[in-house]
Amino acid sequence: MKLGKAAKTYTLATQGIFSMGILTILGFVIGWFINKDSPWPIILAVVGLIFGLFSFITYLLYLLKEEEKEKKKEDLDGKKE
Repeated sequence: MKLGKAAKTYTLATQGIFSMGILTILGFVIGWFINKDSPWPIILAVVGLIFGLFSFITYLLYLLKEEEKEKKKEDLDGKKE
C-alpha cells in the first residue's frame, strides 16, 4: 500500500517527536534514580533528547535515500517499456 506524501510526513514527524520525548523522559527518570538532588536528571534528559534528535535525523536521511532509489528505479522501468 502506498501512502500519500502527507501521510508519510505525518508518520515521520510523529515518530520523531515520540522518540525524542520518550528518550528525554527516560534520561530524566534514570537521572532521578541516580540522585534526584544533583544535576544528573537534567543532564541525562538533554542527552536523551540529543539521542532522540540524532535517531530522527538518521531515519529521515535513510527514508530520503530510499525514496531517491525508488524514483530511479521507476525512471529506469519507465524507459525500458
